[in-house]
Amino acid sequence: MKRFVVPVVLLASLTALILGTVASGKDASSSKAGVSRYLVIAPHTPEECLKALDDVNAMGASTLKMWDFGCKSGDHTGYLVINASSEEQALSKVPASIRDKAKAIKITKFTSQEIAEAHKQVNTSTPPAAENK
Repeated sequence: MKRFVVPVVLLASLTALILGTVASGKDASSSKAGVSRYLVIAPHTPEECLKALDDVNAMGASTLKMWDFGCKSGDHTGYLVINASSEEQALSKVPASIRDKAKAIKITKFTSQEIAEAHKQVNTSTPPAAENK
């Protein structure tokens, strides 16, 4: 009987942790206070392409690994999803040579419940359309 106590307690603790996270509406990536997810979009011209790639590469292998590029498809843009405390911090991962054209967009994941609630709010706040007679 005693050998089942520890696994049961561990399982109960893990379940409580998971349910607490789900109930709070937070995912693991936003658990740090003040940190949000940003989509960084850094366009550059075909003429700037190799310099932009070199500049990202010069920031280190770990930074290069975070980026995706559309250059081979003719879309000379770098894309990065990053956790940051501000737009400025997110943009700090963009090389200075192309930072003036870059933008950081705060992004959010929605749950099905949040979408359903948004529909309820729209439906209750929008007056019915007037009938044409």
